[in-house]
Amino acid sequence: MLVTGIKSRPVYTTLQLDLGGRQHILIGQGGGGAALIRVLRGLPLQDVTAVVVIYTGEPFQTDLAHLGLRELRLHPTGAEAVADLHRTLARCLMGTRVYVTGSESFIGSCVQVTTYYAMNADEVQCEHLGSAARRVYCIHCKTSNESVTTNIVPCGGCGRHLLVRDHYSRRLAGFMGVMVDAEAPGDIPPIKETFS
Repeated sequence: MLVTGIKSRPVYTTLQLDLGGRQHILIGQGGGGAALIRVLRGLPLQDVTAVVVIYTGEPFQTDLAHLGLRELRLHPTGAEAVADLHRTLARCLMGTRVYVTGSESFIGSCVQVTTYYAMNADEVQCEHLGSAARRVYCIHCKTSNESVTTNIVPCGGCGRHLLVRDHYSRRLAGFMGVMVDAEAPGDIPPIKETFS
């Protein structure tokens, strides 16, 4: 991170059940399963039929299955879970609430889908659980680089060394990466780990 207080950075909260919703779609990845279980336990029994749970990852599949949900959809990859969210939202009505939890890249992909369906910010909640790795979008070749944990990263598309800026694009679901050595190509500073 270069600067704090950037307004474009996503802000995550703890998922809270929104009882004003008519239908609840919970989507999680990996360690985010714990947050899904916490929200589901607070759901009144009469509302259980209006719940869809989409999950990818190992740690909480068994725990979610033991909740006896009518619509539990398990997927082997995050991409398949996000595609399922897309199909599910295509059939939803007004009053739907979406709860997203997992890594920052996974959350960004899910929020892109909710934006496609013109969902308001108060209809979508996000809780970051899991890896601090993030997606970096190369402004030069338009490649999205996944699982970045450093402030300088070689682009997987064009090979340029990118400086990871603090600006986050909700449309692209990633942080912006700009060529770090544009003034003196080949003079690359050492790559430092920014997350543990």
